[in-house]
Amino acid sequence: MNVLQPGPWPTIAEYDALLMDVARRIQLTKTKHETAETNFRALCNHVDRKGSPLEDRVIECYPSGSFATGTAIASRVKKAQHDVDVVMELSVDPGTSPQRILQLLFEAINGEAGSSYHGMVTLNSRCITVKYADGTTVDLMPIARIHGPERAGHLFHHKKETGESYHKKVNPWGFAKHFNDHVDFDPAFHELFKGRRLLVEGGIVEKADTQPMPDHVPFEEKSARVVALQLIKRARDIAYRSSGRSGLRKPPSVVLAAMALDAGPVKSSLLDEVIAIATHIRLRLTETNGVRGTVQVFNPAYQPDEFTDRWPENKTAQLMFDGDLRRLIISLHKLRNDSLSLEEKRDLLKALFGETAATYAIESSLDASRHEMEANRLRVGNSGKVLGASTPAIVGSSTAARSATREGGGMLSE
Repeated sequence: MNVLQPGPWPTIAEYDALLMDVARRIQLTKTKHETAETNFRALCNHVDRKGSPLEDRVIECYPSGSFATGTAIASRVKKAQHDVDVVMELSVDPGTSPQRILQLLFEAINGEAGSSYHGMVTLNSRCITVKYADGTTVDLMPIARIHGPERAGHLFHHKKETGESYHKKVNPWGFAKHFNDHVDFDPAFHELFKGRRLLVEGGIVEKADTQPMPDHVPFEEKSARVVALQLIKRARDIAYRSSGRSGLRKPPSVVLAAMALDAGPVKSSLLDEVIAIATHIRLRLTETNGVRGTVQVFNPAYQPDEFTDRWPENKTAQLMFDGDLRRLIISLHKLRNDSLSLEEKRDLLKALFGETAATYAIESSLDASRHEMEANRLRVGNSGKVLGASTPAIVGSSTAARSATREGGGMLSE
C-alpha cells in the first residue's frame, strides 16, 4: 500500500469538498462496473445461443446512456444497486413488427423454466428488463441498423396496453461518442479530486476494491461537467421518489446530458458547475416548441433522434422539474453563502441527495479535518486563530483550477 507523505495538497472550498464527497458516494465501484459488464455480455451470449429464437442474430451489444458517457450513478446508494442500458443490434429487417421483435427477445432471454434467466425478465414497450436478485437491472434495447450515420438504427416500440406501435430512428452510440468527444479531461480538476480523496482517506493511495470507477475512467479523471451532471441526476432521483410522484416519468438522463453539453464554459468550482448546468436546463425548460407545447431535445449526433419524445409528457411535468432545479440552485447558494451548522449542512445535503450520501459527506469532512490535523497542516488566520480546528471540512477558497474547456467562469446566480 502506498501512503502519501504530508505535503502541499490542493485547497478546496468547503462547499466544493462536500459536493465532491457526495459525488464520490454515489459512484459505482470498479467491481460493480465489472459486474455490470459481465452481466450484459452474458445476456447477449445467451440471446445468441444455439436454440434461441434469435440464434446467430446478435450483431453487437454495447452499453448506452449513462454507462457509455461515464455519468452512471448508483440507483440505490445504500444497497449499491445500479441500472444498465444496453443496445443489442440484431440482424433483422428494420421494418419488422415491433411487437414481434420485442416478443422474440423476451422469449430468447426468459427461456425454458429452470433456465438461467427464467422469471427474471419483463417485457416493456422498448426494451426487455432483466432484474437480478440484488435489485440491479439490465435493460436491453433491440435495434436494427438502417442506412445513414454509423450505428444509426430503428428502435422497436410497442405498447401492448394501447396497441401503439412504431419504429423510431435512433443512434445511442453516436450520442455517447459525441458527448465523450466534447467533455475533456482537466488535469487541474483531477488534482483537486485526487487531493480531496487522499485527505479524506488519510493519505491512502491504494484502497482495494473501494475506488469508484464508473465506465472506463477513474472518478478523479472525470470532468467537472460529468461530476456535476451526476449530482443533478442524483437530486432528480431523490425528488422523484417522493410519494406524490409515484408512477411519474422522470426526466431521462440522456436529455439532461444533451442539454448539459451546451451549458457554457466549465467552471473551476464544482458547486458553480452544478448551478451553471441547472440554470441552463431551466432556461431550456421555458421552451414550448414541441407538439405537446413542451421542450424538444434532439440527439446532436443524429437529428432525427428526438430524446424528448416521451418526456415531458405535458407542460405540468416540465414545470415540475423546473421547480426541482430551482430548489437545487437555491440550496447550493445557501450551502456556499450561509453560515450553517454541521447539522444544517447535513439536512440540506440529505434533502438534495439522500441520507446515505449526505451522511457520507459529513463524515468524510470530519475525517479530512482529523487527517489534516495529524499531518500538521492546519493553517493560521490573520487573527492567529487556527482555521479548520472547529470546522468539519477543509477551509479556504477554491483554487484557480482550469476548466475542462480551458476557460474560466464566474458564479451564476438564480
